[in-house]
Amino acid sequence: METELTQAAVEHEIRRAELEERPANFRGKTISNFMLLEKEVGVGLDLENAIITGSMSLANTEISGDFSLKNVQLGGPIYMGSSKISGNLDFSYAKTGGMVNLVGSEIKGSLNFQGLEVNGFLSLAKTRISENLDFRNIKVKNSEYEGLTIMGDLYLNQAIIQGGIDLTQAFIGGNLDLSVICVQNSVDLTLADIGNVLFLRDALIKGDLILNETKYKKMIKHFI
Repeated sequence: METELTQAAVEHEIRRAELEERPANFRGKTISNFMLLEKEVGVGLDLENAIITGSMSLANTEISGDFSLKNVQLGGPIYMGSSKISGNLDFSYAKTGGMVNLVGSEIKGSLNFQGLEVNGFLSLAKTRISENLDFRNIKVKNSEYEGLTIMGDLYLNQAIIQGGIDLTQAFIGGNLDLSVICVQNSVDLTLADIGNVLFLRDALIKGDLILNETKYKKMIKHFI
């Protein structure tokens, strides 16, 4: 079995990549925890096919390039509150053992969450995305933690999206919150399955809102 990379080894690879002006390469590596708190990373990060046995935190961190988490297997949660990514964020076909929280983050490129499986909530509240959000076939599932149920909610409230949002065939165990969102293009919810409430209070969607065979228990469009 491959030895898990330590935090010191992770930071060493990032420094080396910055010197060599290339993305930091963690492809297929096994890492215990991935922690970059309040850092300025001068290159992109490539973690495609990596295994992170614990959690990931990049709070208040700036990444100067693309950030690939494609096919990552993550044992715990990921927290990226108030982070900034100057390129694209690819989290497609990854699986997490906990929630994913990007509250208040800014992504200059596109966001690809196609096929992502999240246990617990997924929050992009108050984020700013410069291009499109791809949530096709995403699964945000309810989870149990110490006897408590964590609802599989997807929060996009107060987000600003310069492109469109594709939620085709998405499965959301709890609520989908699009309250006070601003979307430049369309929001496609074709065949999406929302376990509870679809919130659209004060949503500004300049393109079309596509509700073709969308399932939900209730829709709330305005303040009660």
